Amino acid sequence: RRERSPSHTGAAMFTSLVVSALSFSGPAMRAPTSSSVSMAAKKSAPAPTKSQALPWAPRPALLDGELVGDVGFDPAGFTDRISSKEELYRFREAELKHGRVCMLAATGMLFQEFFSWPAPEGVFKAPTPLGALATVPPLGLFQIILLLGVIEINTAGYKGRCPGDIGFDPAGFSKDGINPFFAKAELEHGRLAMWATAAFLVQSQITGEPILKTTMDWVSSIPGSMV
Repeated sequence: RRERSPSHTGAAMFTSLVVSALSFSGPAMRAPTSSSVSMAAKKSAPAPTKSQALPWAPRPALLDGELVGDVGFDPAGFTDRISSKEELYRFREAELKHGRVCMLAATGMLFQEFFSWPAPEGVFKAPTPLGALATVPPLGLFQIILLLGVIEINTAGYKGRCPGDIGFDPAGFSKDGINPFFAKAELEHGRLAMWATAAFLVQSQITGEPILKTTMDWVSSIPGSMV
């Protein structure tokens, strides 16, 4: 079995965070207008009284199926603490923002096990992502935080077609309107990435080793494994 190098770089993860900020929307968000292409599911019947995700539990009042990916799942009761759709849109906006960060961060944490930007000895190099963060020079951290702040300020108050939309679409996926399939895929991938990112950080901190190396070590320990 070939051992992988434990070298990690913080640069890839931070670059992921910077790029993901370009997809963010500001804190203010209006409800979709009649002229916009709605990503809401068209309802011909009243919303069900039971949660689709938890059939034995009542469906939260604000989770009526309007937003893509809404299956009435809110075990923590976040929507019980709000009273308007505007506040609900801000929750969806925050969910998308965190999901976008984590999709890029999870990818970056894995990619940097194969590739590292050239850097002085000891800079951006550590066996774990959080360990790599400790090697970033203070000026580098300041530059990253400053750039993220500028992006957040410039996108604040953008009036998008739906929560999370700030018009950033270089690939042109939404040029003919927001496709509900793509919107749901982004949401579901973001939710999975949030769990994956948390798991990657916990795993690497417990083992003190890179994520893929630890995973492959575990796979190779399974009886009959060919790895």
